[in-house]
Amino acid sequence: MGRKKMKAFDASLTPGNKAKFLGIRYDIVLGYLRREITENVLECDENNFFDLSIFSRKYGLTDSNLTSMRSVVTEELEALGWSVKTSFGGTGLFVYSSEQPPPSCHSDEF
Repeated sequence: MGRKKMKAFDASLTPGNKAKFLGIRYDIVLGYLRREITENVLECDENNFFDLSIFSRKYGLTDSNLTSMRSVVTEELEALGWSVKTSFGGTGLFVYSSEQPPPSCHSDEF
């Protein structure tokens, strides 16, 4: 899976939408999070985790935006049949297929 190239600017990138840019950026970064988690699931075994702190720094997310995005992707993954837990203070996102978390996952409670 690699990065897809933008073939054109999004139609929402207009001066008239400046007030909506934070929401538009949130949706775009949420899409990046979905893509990167997908790549992690496809490339790694279930004992590995997705590092949310690296992702957050990469995109300059606030704690509240990261928490919100984590909640969205957790719901979506669980709806697809995956189990999801965080570890390492909420920064390690484990996505796994069994009932029991991987041995390296020490579940955080939120």
